[in-house]
Amino acid sequence: MQGLQDVVVALEQLWELFRIAVPKLLSAAVILLVGYAVGRIVGMAVGGLLRRFLGLDKWVRRKGFLEELYGLRPSGFLAGLIKWYIYLLFIGIAAENLGSGVLSDSARALVEYSPKLLASLFLMFLGLLAGGMIRRYVLESTLAGKEFFGSLFKFATVAIFSIAALSTAGVDVSLLVQTVVIAVAAVTVSLGVAVGIALGLVLKDELRPYIRSVLREILGGERDGESGEVESGLYPP
Repeated sequence: MQGLQDVVVALEQLWELFRIAVPKLLSAAVILLVGYAVGRIVGMAVGGLLRRFLGLDKWVRRKGFLEELYGLRPSGFLAGLIKWYIYLLFIGIAAENLGSGVLSDSARALVEYSPKLLASLFLMFLGLLAGGMIRRYVLESTLAGKEFFGSLFKFATVAIFSIAALSTAGVDVSLLVQTVVIAVAAVTVSLGVAVGIALGLVLKDELRPYIRSVLREILGGERDGESGEVESGLYPP
């Protein structure tokens, strides 16, 4: 009889857990469904506002920036960020409804981290857009080597925004910042040397008479000084 009583007690405890857990699970499922619907509606509304009312996608396409974004539509990307932020908020509400546990704790940690993650994605998008705009403006100029300089400026802009995005996401970027600084310094020095050599080759014929005259004056001054020292040594006053 003792064994039968133990089985009955175990079944009663299991039923009690089931009775408590099922309503929480159902309410969490309802919250997730509501969050999905709200996120979809808000995302579609924001995307339509940016695309049709403000004409963001048309402006980006007309300026030629869409290629710089690798075909990523700005309205869809921004609407997606807002939509996922709403999803994560409702996931957090559902996790709070479930109470303590590994699943709920993980969901809460994700919700708390989500603003940093979404902000870092937004910064990377801004970096691509800003870098593409700078590259386009350089390509439209009359600067010599504009293809190289346009790509270089775009890379530098994207790198700066990417570092800011990683820092926003909580990643230690001190080593990356030092690497970028060294790379920028190396490129700057290389460009300076290349420009100096190019100018020297272009202006060598024009500068040759001036260089000769300067050297003649320097060498002549040194010889006069040497002769003066010798004369003062041989014929003291």
